[in-house]
Amino acid sequence: MGGLVGSRPVILSPAKGRPVAHHRVILPEVTMSPCHRPMLCIETMPASASSCHRVTASQWRQWPGRRWPWLLLALVTLVAIWLVGRILFRSSDPTWARIQESGVWRVGMDPSFPPFEELDGGSGQPVGLDVDLARAIAARWGVRAEFAGVGFDQLIDVVAAHRVDSAISALPIIDYRAKDVAFSAPYIEAGVILAVPPGSAIAGPDDLAGRRVAVEWGSAGDAQARTIQQKLGADVELVLRESVDAALGAVVTGDADAAIVDAVSLALFNRAGHDLIIVGEPLQPDPYVVVVPVDAPDLLGAVNETLAALEQDGTLAELKARWLSAESP
Repeated sequence: MGGLVGSRPVILSPAKGRPVAHHRVILPEVTMSPCHRPMLCIETMPASASSCHRVTASQWRQWPGRRWPWLLLALVTLVAIWLVGRILFRSSDPTWARIQESGVWRVGMDPSFPPFEELDGGSGQPVGLDVDLARAIAARWGVRAEFAGVGFDQLIDVVAAHRVDSAISALPIIDYRAKDVAFSAPYIEAGVILAVPPGSAIAGPDDLAGRRVAVEWGSAGDAQARTIQQKLGADVELVLRESVDAALGAVVTGDADAAIVDAVSLALFNRAGHDLIIVGEPLQPDPYVVVVPVDAPDLLGAVNETLAALEQDGTLAELKARWLSAESP
């Protein structure tokens, strides 16, 4: 039993109770219908008779046996488009995506370092510069800052473990933890600086030759002062005091020409009504930063962008003036 499709034989299964037919599709013979559409001729030649049924090309394509490959191809195409879309538009930062979806930014801090963070005696809620900073950042994102109390030594670990989204707690950059977390741009400089009275001729450490420099004995400021003393010579006189406030007080009373202390201590000292100023660059930088998970690049970018905006519009300066002083760097 066989037929011809073009010039190739085709074996057809016989229908029950009917004679076997031979089918021949005349591919070269394309005729035109009255509406000028091409038609294919299918000749069915039973054993007892011969007839010719003409169908259009579109009808040929609509036969069930020819339709399913096109349906399969369409299904595969749709699945491929869906998968590509998931890959292209999936967030590369699940932490940032969760913050936007939940509307909550989980911030870890150790509320034991005023004026950056401490617990209010009345409400028991955290207050301080870092608290206001976190709320200001969250407000720019349209979310709410939620604070979690964490011991200072554990802050980096809880961020790396994604137990909180970020940490803002007077944290410096810790280079060896850069593989676990990422650090934002600085929002305040808390390092060792040179402080002088207003109108002083001292503009930097090179002007300290022949001057009296007050320091807290054994502090980082003391170490910096001794380095400067070795560089400029023994004519730099060190005025040693038992505390930072005492060293700064020596400048106020005229017992010293300058003091080398940390910037935060100077800011707090000035809140009591003093007006010492910072000159030159930090002698030992120690910037405070926001800490985020190392695999949260979108969150890090958002934090840096918002910090820059808060700096530009004066919000950061207002926070420093409120909690430190106008002279805080």
